Amino acid sequence: MPGTSGSGRRRARGIAIRPEAVREARLERGLSLAEVAGGDVTRAAIHLVETGKMRPSMRTLELIAHRTGRPVSFFLVRREGSDAQQAACDDLTRLVDGGRFQDAIALGARLLDEDLDAAAEAEVRLGVGRAHVRLLEGPAALPHLATARLLFDRMGDRWMVAHTLEQQANAMFLVGDPRALSCALEALERCERLEPPAPMLRASVLSLLGSIHLRGHDWNNAARFFEMGLATSEGLVSLHITARLHDGLTAAYQELGDRSRALRSAERAFALYEVDADVTTLIRAENNLGYALLQQGELEPATRHLHRALELCEQHEVHPLARAYVLNSVGELHLARGEPDVAQTHLQRSLDVTEALGERATEATARHLLGRASERLGRDDAADRWFRSAIELLDRLELTERLRVCATEYAELLYRMDRTDESVRFWRVAAGAARRPVQGVAVDEVGMRGLTNVSA
Repeated sequence: MPGTSGSGRRRARGIAIRPEAVREARLERGLSLAEVAGGDVTRAAIHLVETGKMRPSMRTLELIAHRTGRPVSFFLVRREGSDAQQAACDDLTRLVDGGRFQDAIALGARLLDEDLDAAAEAEVRLGVGRAHVRLLEGPAALPHLATARLLFDRMGDRWMVAHTLEQQANAMFLVGDPRALSCALEALERCERLEPPAPMLRASVLSLLGSIHLRGHDWNNAARFFEMGLATSEGLVSLHITARLHDGLTAAYQELGDRSRALRSAERAFALYEVDADVTTLIRAENNLGYALLQQGELEPATRHLHRALELCEQHEVHPLARAYVLNSVGELHLARGEPDVAQTHLQRSLDVTEALGERATEATARHLLGRASERLGRDDAADRWFRSAIELLDRLELTERLRVCATEYAELLYRMDRTDESVRFWRVAAGAARRPVQGVAVDEVGMRGLTNVSA
């Protein structure tokens, strides 16, 4: 009968949380019920959640987490383990979400030396794995994430398994592991089975799938996954995920030759990143929008955005590869502006970074553009060396479209130098590249426009 207890009572819908945690997080931030609710849910709904009279949906819980600055895991029902361990797990999550990745890794190492229960160990390893992913340290992240996934699986925590799978796929993507695609697809499949659904997680997985297809030069499927992610992200709290999806679409549309849509997506990503971004993502947004404008021939606005990206790189301690991408973009900009001497300076700096990092695809871009700069400076011997070294790298990396462009430019240079036989040879290289299917993609190849697109 209604209102009676027993096995016939229907299970409460929504996410099982600690109601007192919602109130605690709200008061710590000095927020009213109405401020947490915003225009997305009612003030009364937040009150019912706080008093334990209603379980929130995942979307409402994500909204509460975003407004209060707490991770979703902070509100979930506590598993076994001491209060001290739980508090430390919460601290670790806050450090990762706050961008203090090295501090999070150090705390995680201390906690893993303790006698943790399985639930606490799973949370710690996921947090440490996330921090390594954000630092682009895929090899260091993978062992932690594999253990976290195994532990969450044993506990039957389907929601956390899906989250861990998404991070595993990100780490595999960083190291160029071909299993990244199957891992991301499994994460998507797990997302589809979650009840209630987790739209932010689903959008993040779709963003990663788009990035994987970008790396594989499958531009149409990349665009399809990014577009699916945008459809999923409608109405989400996270502006960052929506920005990442537009960021990916910028690259996909650029490669598909749809420069007007690429520019629109770059503008949307930039606007969103300005509102909700860390320095690295803002650099990426400035770089990608500037590069899209450059491809449209809009040199003055392109100059503003690309120089701003470089300025941010110089002001902040960012990953060296991020600086190399921006330097390549700025070099190409100055070539378009008829300033090959300035371009050469930036491109040589990029080459120094990429050679030290062993990032061969980005190094090939720098060498190709240095060939153009040397040619325009009338230094044919230097241009000859740069083009040859770029072509050798592009051929070895099987970056066929870029090989075609570079070999074509070099063939034209050789023809102008009256080296006809060699010119014909490189015309053949260009023609062969145009016919060659893509057999593989360099681990570090994400295009001249962007920085690695991984999730938090």
